Amino acid sequence: MKKETLAFCSQVIEAVRPLHLTYTRAAWEAATTGSEAANQSEREAQAALMRFWADPVQFAEAKRLYEANHADPLTLRTIKRIYLSAAKAQQDEATIERVTELEAQVRDRFYNSRVEIEGQSLNDNEVDQILKTSHDSGQVRDVWLASKVLGTEVAQAVRELARVRNQAAQAQGFRDHFQRALTLNEIDEGQLIETLGRLDDETTPLYQQYKAGLDRSRAEWFGIEPGDLMPWHFGSRFFQDVPESETSELSGSFETHDPIELALATYDGLGLEVRDILDRSDLYPRPGKDQHAFCLDIDRSGDVRTLNNLQPDRKWSTTLLHELGHAVFDKFIDPGLPWILRTPPHPLSTEAIALMMGGLTSDPEWLVQILRIPDGQAQSLAETARQRVRAERLIFTRWVLVMTNFEHRLYADPESDLDRTWWELVQRYQRLTPPPGRQAPDWAAKYHIGLVPVYYQNYELGLLVTAQFEDHIHRRWRGIVNRPEVGTWLREKVFAPGCSLDWAAHVAHVTGEKLDSVHFVASLA
Repeated sequence: MKKETLAFCSQVIEAVRPLHLTYTRAAWEAATTGSEAANQSEREAQAALMRFWADPVQFAEAKRLYEANHADPLTLRTIKRIYLSAAKAQQDEATIERVTELEAQVRDRFYNSRVEIEGQSLNDNEVDQILKTSHDSGQVRDVWLASKVLGTEVAQAVRELARVRNQAAQAQGFRDHFQRALTLNEIDEGQLIETLGRLDDETTPLYQQYKAGLDRSRAEWFGIEPGDLMPWHFGSRFFQDVPESETSELSGSFETHDPIELALATYDGLGLEVRDILDRSDLYPRPGKDQHAFCLDIDRSGDVRTLNNLQPDRKWSTTLLHELGHAVFDKFIDPGLPWILRTPPHPLSTEAIALMMGGLTSDPEWLVQILRIPDGQAQSLAETARQRVRAERLIFTRWVLVMTNFEHRLYADPESDLDRTWWELVQRYQRLTPPPGRQAPDWAAKYHIGLVPVYYQNYELGLLVTAQFEDHIHRRWRGIVNRPEVGTWLREKVFAPGCSLDWAAHVAHVTGEKLDSVHFVASLA
């Protein structure tokens, strides 16, 4: 049976590798050019990969061999990953065609859409800059509202995607796509809901206290009363981060620094080489290019790249460190593992490292040693940074509660009044007042809902893992910055195992304990 399983795994891997390579190359081309031809090529490559995994005969054989459980741990893990990949793709040709068609439509709008206002065409960076820096209540309102037009443009396609994804999930016996996506990504739905509920209970009083102070500060910023605050007054399109005005002294320290130089100094200090990754990356904004940021492992054999839209500010310095966190995880996975295991154990695992690395821009040691803050300012900025980390984690946790609960409801009933649901959740978890009479699909303007569905819980679980990793690092080495021994630990203990362990076993392997929210909650105290 073991020989049979090994032969089957080798056969599948040999067949899927070129399809995967064609898809990742096409995805990179589409994201970096935004052209119609590139978008169509990505759709075709995605469909080909989906068809491969959708093969019902191959799926049945993978299921049989996995359930037989007659193999060593590494082979068993290999066949399980093949089985799960095939299970995620079990849908007919019509479904594959419809999903890829709809996703291509939505992707095209996100890549090529710009905010049109007063005769100007603004990209995401320009929109963010206005929302971040303007004191003009009317200006931020108009820009915020204009940024939501994209939601109206794609809402119908996103709702249809939810219907089609649900149909495929229900054909496999799942309640809906939400349950299917979690299950096939090795997350127990009940445990996730329980964890998020506990985080809601634990963070509500802390967030209420923080938000009351933030409301006073934002009202003063705009010269209005706290009761008149609207969602556009909080410094971004979705209020998923701390308004820059709250830490303007810290943020201003980044404007004379090149994000690339900061990233090189950070990763050099850990002994993690990233110049090869940066050389392959697409780093600066231009028309037609995806305005977001991501990391892509093209071939699982060393070709790792990031896409960014850099400018000299704190946001993009943080983002570059974050994306390179994903990249070094991919780069340093043991190349001797079976190809299908040369990925992180789970998206939440790589998010944990990315969040930890991005979070260094609020680390007191990083501010002094990498950003070169003068000694006279270091103590004050270090306290500002500590307060910012706490605020970031509070705000982001509340935002994840919005996103995850919204997607839960979206897939439970795609025909429901999603516009109303969205604002009910925003009001409950973020404590933002809905604009009076607002009836629009603002939810659809969030990229992840249409194109990276049922993913946001990975960020929050990643934060829990981040806190547990940080606790382990600080107990053992007292910090991260300029400590090559931490880089060695990351390479050998965290990155090298790849997907040979599931995410829960990986956390225990790395830290010596099961995942526990206690470290994260302690970081908010």
